[in-house]
Amino acid sequence: MAGSLSISRSLIDIVNTIEVEGDINSKVKHIIENELLRRLNRYELAVRNLEKKYNVTISEFKKKGIVAKKGYSYEVENDLWEWESSQDGIKTVKAEIKRLRGIQ
Repeated sequence: MAGSLSISRSLIDIVNTIEVEGDINSKVKHIIENELLRRLNRYELAVRNLEKKYNVTISEFKKKGIVAKKGYSYEVENDLWEWESSQDGIKTVKAEIKRLRGIQ
C-alpha cells in the first residue's frame, strides 16, 4: 500500500523546474539517483586518490602495515579512515541505487 506525503508547493515548483519530464515520483526519483551518483563519484575519487598517493590498494596498505611504518602519523591514520569510509560509502550508495532503481 502506497502512503501519502505532503510536500510544499514551493518544493514541487522547484522539482518541476529542474525536472521537466514525468510525474512527481519519477522526477524525485531522478533527483535522488543523481545525488546518489554524485556521492558515488566522490567516494570513488577519494579511493583512487588514496591508491595513487600510496601506490597500493587498501588491503595492501593494511597488509604492509603502512600506518605503523609511517609512525602512526595523523595524516596516515586520517587517510586510512577516509579510505575505509569511502569504501563503505561506495558499498552503501551502490545498494541504495539498486534499491531506488527497483522502485516503480
